[in-house]
Amino acid sequence: MTRHIYLLVIMLLGVVMTGCGNDDEFVINCRIKDLGDKGVEMVYFNRGLQRVSFHPDDGKVTLRGSSPDLTPVEVFTLDNRLLFTCVAKNGDELEVKLDPSKVGAITIEGNDISEQYAKFISTNAETLVNTRDAAGINALITKEVTAHPDRISSALILMTMFHAPGYEMLADSLIHILVPEARPSALMKSFAALVGEQVSTSARGNVRGMTFHTGRDTVNGHDTIVRFMPTFHSYGLLVFVSDRKSDTITNRLNELIKDYHRRRLEIMELSFQSDSATWRRSIRIDSAKWTQAWVPGGNAASQIRNLAVPTTPFFIVTDSLGKQLYRGRSIASAVDTLRYRLKEHLISDSVTTASDSILPPDNSDSHKLEPVKRPQNQKLKPAKVQ
Repeated sequence: MTRHIYLLVIMLLGVVMTGCGNDDEFVINCRIKDLGDKGVEMVYFNRGLQRVSFHPDDGKVTLRGSSPDLTPVEVFTLDNRLLFTCVAKNGDELEVKLDPSKVGAITIEGNDISEQYAKFISTNAETLVNTRDAAGINALITKEVTAHPDRISSALILMTMFHAPGYEMLADSLIHILVPEARPSALMKSFAALVGEQVSTSARGNVRGMTFHTGRDTVNGHDTIVRFMPTFHSYGLLVFVSDRKSDTITNRLNELIKDYHRRRLEIMELSFQSDSATWRRSIRIDSAKWTQAWVPGGNAASQIRNLAVPTTPFFIVTDSLGKQLYRGRSIASAVDTLRYRLKEHLISDSVTTASDSILPPDNSDSHKLEPVKRPQNQKLKPAKVQ
């Protein structure tokens, strides 16, 4: 009798271990509304990127993976649509309920980090779904990280939802607000490295003079050479693009060209397109009045590698010493920076015009050039002889 009881206890323990996972794996039980039997893919990191496919039954699926350390887990449909994100490590069992058709309709149970992460999504769903409102989303994340610097969920929210391009300094500040225990290397390493590159002395250092060979000109057959020399102009604007740029950017650049003398402002557009032929076709109907160049190798090209351009479109405003006054994704912010600095040097048809001399980078009143008046057509009187 005692032997039978012992065997029964062993069997019950085996059932419990099977249901709750073990030290060799983590388990994520999912109920995803309207998924049916469409396949899903789980992506996580364990000594390299792991991708595992699963096939649900009426929207229910159990995902199994293995990682001895806490790792971010992302689950996608087979057409690459993100369903949800969580974190897990061996021994964890999570319960996920999700309705993809409703914004923020997600609950996760099983570990505090994933529960807090899902709650943040549910609470702020309306703002988070508006992916164009980068400033609004970043403000929400800043509030969450500042309020809970001791939570690993804050680190997960920061690395997966924060819009870093153009906000690298804020991202770097938020990383360091988190206590060391709340930013494990397995979670934050890649994000911290990306942000660190953008806030480095090299990336934000002075822009040097650059020369670009843009390939054979289709008209005269010679190499086209263009140069960007900050010291030749009061201010400079570097515009980095990939495919054909938007009309908004084109219109803004045309306005700048119309409003300021070239000695005051130099604009150079640098394209990262795959080949020069494609680039030439794209600019043929552009009729741009600013300098355009193709950059073989894109942001890894030797001339601009140190600038660490993270994405396109991207904009850098420089002064005559090459100092970066603005770097980021917003053409509006780049233009505002230039117009503030050049506000007294608009091209005017009036009698009073500004000198063409290059202004020093210091825009204090003591360094501003006084207008030079054109001489009027007046008769000259002879000087009196003493």
